[in-house]
Amino acid sequence: MDIDSKDREARSRVSTRFMPTSLRSRIAIAYATLMILCVGALSLYLVEVGQGSYMATLHQGVEGQAKLVAVAVRPYLTDHRPEAEIDALAKRLGQETGVRVTIIDRTGVVLGDSEHDPLTMENHGQRPEVRAALESGSGESQRQSATVGYNTLYVAVPIHDGDQLLGVARVALPLAEVNQASLEIVRAIGLGGLVALVLAILLALVIARSVTGPVEELTSVAGRVAEGELDRRVRVYSRDEVGRLGRVFDLMADRLQSTIKTISSERNTLATVLATMADGILIVDHQGRVVQANRAADLLLGAATSSLEGRSFVEALRDHELSAVLQRCLQQATPQSGTAEVGSGRRFLRIVATPLRGKQEGALALLQDLTEIRRTEAIRRDFVANVSHELRTPLASLKALVETLEEGALDEPEVARDFLSKMHVELDGLTQVVSELLELSRIESGRAALALRPEEVGPIVREAVERLAAQGDRAGLKLSMQLPPSLPRAVADRERIRQLLVNLIHNAVKFTPAGGEIVVGARHEGDRVLISVADTGVGISSEDLPRIFERFYKADRSRSGGGTGLGLAIAKHLVEAHGGRIWAESVEGKGSTFTFSLPTAESAES
Repeated sequence: MDIDSKDREARSRVSTRFMPTSLRSRIAIAYATLMILCVGALSLYLVEVGQGSYMATLHQGVEGQAKLVAVAVRPYLTDHRPEAEIDALAKRLGQETGVRVTIIDRTGVVLGDSEHDPLTMENHGQRPEVRAALESGSGESQRQSATVGYNTLYVAVPIHDGDQLLGVARVALPLAEVNQASLEIVRAIGLGGLVALVLAILLALVIARSVTGPVEELTSVAGRVAEGELDRRVRVYSRDEVGRLGRVFDLMADRLQSTIKTISSERNTLATVLATMADGILIVDHQGRVVQANRAADLLLGAATSSLEGRSFVEALRDHELSAVLQRCLQQATPQSGTAEVGSGRRFLRIVATPLRGKQEGALALLQDLTEIRRTEAIRRDFVANVSHELRTPLASLKALVETLEEGALDEPEVARDFLSKMHVELDGLTQVVSELLELSRIESGRAALALRPEEVGPIVREAVERLAAQGDRAGLKLSMQLPPSLPRAVADRERIRQLLVNLIHNAVKFTPAGGEIVVGARHEGDRVLISVADTGVGISSEDLPRIFERFYKADRSRSGGGTGLGLAIAKHLVEAHGGRIWAESVEGKGSTFTFSLPTAESAES
């Protein structure tokens, strides 16, 4: 290889090193450079022409305003109006036109000015624009105003009344506004040029892309993948930059598809767990905003018709004790827990707050409704206390009777028989309490065998009423029935329902004064048969009414004589074991109505 060939090769390598290696780049750069030169020259020309046109139009407009001012002022000067009126006119015209208006008589004395007091202004007869207006009919000048202190464009025209010269009307426009308008023109043309350049560059890219076809396919596939079609792949087999980019893109799409599937599966699993959890979950950010909340949290915190997401945790929890626990967790970045009674229903909630990764990542709060557990514990305590109370009295009486007998009463037959009789009474009471407790336990646990079969309700009601008819007569009460002629059969254990009715009627007889009335009725509603016992007795107070079906609960003294307080509790669980429910309605002093429902035979068969 000769020296010339080596020299040409070296020059070729140098020139190639500083030139774009991509065809798209070479096309785009060449085209963009050409458009920059063309658009730049055109923009400069348009700025020059635009500013000249704007100044000419501005001068015509200001001169026109001056002529209008001259027309408006002429009557004032012809009629020799006071200078105060002329000054007021100048100020009004200046306010309406938005420019400074000055009215000058033919000697140069300022009669009115829209921005200043004419009495403080010097003679304007030697102002260039005023002299030009008096000499040639129109005058213009640009200078810094001695009155207002900034550069101003002045245009003046004479005021004539026929051939008589009355004065000069001058309009002044601050050059700052003119310069601003010129700047806007430059900006507009510059923006237009910039838009044109952008469009030119985009056009260059389009031309380049038409040459580099594989890039289009890569872009198309990338867009499909971005829209969620993760199975799309690039079909580019070239070994240039585009080919390498296509292969890397396919690898990225494979990994992205695998990652998204994994994340989606985990998210769906987590969403299912959160949705089915009985405990509430709140996730808050470091600013205390709820980022995520499951349905259980919405229900626990009273947001059943809306979502807690987006609210502050203080607004979501609505309890200062729960909020304080979460606040401590966010501030200290350590697990915190606490309990509180919230809401009008006094629900007992426990909150366990755990920080997420760090102090700036927020926290997760677990809300547990312990209301039922607490109520169960209270019922258990009450049950133990009530059983102890019910057993303590007869046991104490038995102990006292036995001790009395041991101390010598056993040697007195009459006294001994009386004490033994009392012991039998106390033992019968204990036996009744134990029997009713066992019965209640069997019914609650489902171990009570119920002989459920379709039964006619009428005969059951009649048997219960007839059994207590004599007792009602002795108490001076009217005992009656209200049974419709056609009543569907109910699914029931005949003996247990009859005993339940007997107990309800017995209670009504016991708490209804002489002369009262007890009505036992039945009716059909939907898929239920409703049986009721209504009396005109002493009634139940509104405070006691919600609790009468609790174990051992007795209302006020007028209703607490005798009995263990388990009858209505047994009745409730017995009716519920039949698939019905029992409730009471009462007005104190006017009577009570106890009603329970049983499923009809037709509904049970369906």
